Amino acid sequence: MPFLSVRMRASLLGRHVSGAERIISPEEIPPILCELIRRPKKYDAMKITIEKVSSVEVIRNSLKIRSYKFSSPEDGREFAVKELVKAGVPETVAQKGVELLKGGPGPGGRVMRGAVLLDINSGERLEPDRARGIRTTKIDWKDRESVRKKLLGAGFTERTLDALALATKNIHCGVLAELCWSDDPTYTAGYVATPDRGYVRIDPLKHEGDPLGGRVYFILKDRLKEVMGCLQERAMLIDSLQL
Repeated sequence: MPFLSVRMRASLLGRHVSGAERIISPEEIPPILCELIRRPKKYDAMKITIEKVSSVEVIRNSLKIRSYKFSSPEDGREFAVKELVKAGVPETVAQKGVELLKGGPGPGGRVMRGAVLLDINSGERLEPDRARGIRTTKIDWKDRESVRKKLLGAGFTERTLDALALATKNIHCGVLAELCWSDDPTYTAGYVATPDRGYVRIDPLKHEGDPLGGRVYFILKDRLKEVMGCLQERAMLIDSLQL
């Protein structure tokens, strides 16, 4: 059966405000486009890309979810660093990842459209374009609605649906650890993802009202080309949710 990769990106005053990824069959195009167009609350520009994919890989299971709550972003970030260290990230490199997201990883302290790539051993930045970063694309759930209901029933938010899919593909592609918190000023939670610990949700990782955030992928420098190719080009569907 043919598949299509559908990607939506919306911006307001030049700032990215919403994005979504779907892998669908051709007959699903009308309802999915309606869904994606309604997703951003405010925007002045939207781009939708529809691309045929020649093959789709299946990831058997999502990362397992763990969830932790803290009394302050400082405590949450300290815990995030410990989780990264468990995954083999040197503490100085883990701290660099936190500082990048605190200060805005893009040029001039702005939010980047994609993720930062850091060499896990040295902390060297590896993304070819620091204004764009690296985007993980072409990922979705095999039965998206079923997974959405299970996550909401377990007390997680709608955001977790896409974040968990993204993190699962990242680890599958060779990202050794990921640190993320949103640039949405109203959303304070984030996560660390690693092969052994899975998707570790941490709340809070920033103060409410803070407009800075993003993603940091910790990888091996000598696998840069391979990892980037997997993140950006290989289409994948996740078969089942692990809670």
